[in-house]
Amino acid sequence: MSARDRLVALLAEPPADRGGPWLDLVEGRPGSRGRLQDAWESTTGAGGYDGVLGIGDRVEAYVPDLLGGSLLRSFYRVDERLGLAGGETVLDLACGPGTLTRRLARAVGRRGLVIGADLSEPMLERAARSTPFAQVDFARMDAMDLPLRDATVDALSCSLCLHLVPDLATSLAEITRVLRPGGSAAFAVPAHAPGPLRAFSEVLAQVGQARFFGPGDLASTLRRRGFSEVRERSLGGIRVVDAVAPV
Repeated sequence: MSARDRLVALLAEPPADRGGPWLDLVEGRPGSRGRLQDAWESTTGAGGYDGVLGIGDRVEAYVPDLLGGSLLRSFYRVDERLGLAGGETVLDLACGPGTLTRRLARAVGRRGLVIGADLSEPMLERAARSTPFAQVDFARMDAMDLPLRDATVDALSCSLCLHLVPDLATSLAEITRVLRPGGSAAFAVPAHAPGPLRAFSEVLAQVGQARFFGPGDLASTLRRRGFSEVRERSLGGIRVVDAVAPV
């Protein structure tokens, strides 16, 4: 069975069109979700984001721990944070150009399935071109209205997505719903600057019409939703949070 067939089998409703390098599973055309999200919806923005992520992907193995290498690796090695052993079904929510998707694909192997999901069509086009794995398929999805059935994925990667959604509670409810009980989740979100510099990061968030997270913000929210084994680490301007879905 192809990755496309396996993905379709997990959907709440069959797609209208099963052709193309990725499925469009978004109802209608969502309006603007802020300046930063609008940038990722453009070809130029997607290309710039791809370039930045690509640099980190190439150098993370060589950066010494004293220069933040261990924290950099914790962002990119999401497959290790999820504890993937092979054969799992993984949702890479906000997959962007597919940088982390490819790592996840190697980890789950041919028996597994990785679903790369993003709202940006230019991002999905880049991801589909650069991810030649039979166990991967891509789909355009809205993080606040995931088209998957309940408890359909074993693990979920959600890197640099939650700061862009208009309603954080709705997105986390959807993430909890599609994860199987006890499934692993790995998040990465932009962080507010510490101390007096926070005012500067708040301005950046307002300009980009995005949400930044303070220490413990996401971790405490996940705990209130029943997630366990919640662990948060700071990676400069990014907070990395891992958790286990409610049982």
